[in-house]
Amino acid sequence: MGHAITKSKLENAVADAAAGVIREAAIAGSTPGRSIADARRVAAEVVADPRLAAALEPVSRVQSQTIRGIVVAAGAPLIVAIGRIAGVEIVDGDAATLVSTLVSLAGAAYAWYGRETTTRPLA
Repeated sequence: MGHAITKSKLENAVADAAAGVIREAAIAGSTPGRSIADARRVAAEVVADPRLAAALEPVSRVQSQTIRGIVVAAGAPLIVAIGRIAGVEIVDGDAATLVSTLVSLAGAAYAWYGRETTTRPLA
């Protein structure tokens, strides 16, 4: 969770970048026509700020806790169904249903946790 973008990190990064641009503009006697270029430079500096940059790096789908949780949740009943179609003898009963349900619930909980703790976009 060290990579999360917090309100204070964002405020500090924007304030630092804006202060640098304002300081340079005051020294150089900048004109209003440069304000767009200065604003874009501030945005680029904020995105590159080490306090925020790690949280903005995309994570691959394979590394995504949310997607892995979804695969586990969907995988339990899917494996049972594919096994039965392939002719594998899978005992029908409360134990098999319970195990499949528990694995699905664990995968769903992991997916929920991954979504709640995400700090980065998917690649």
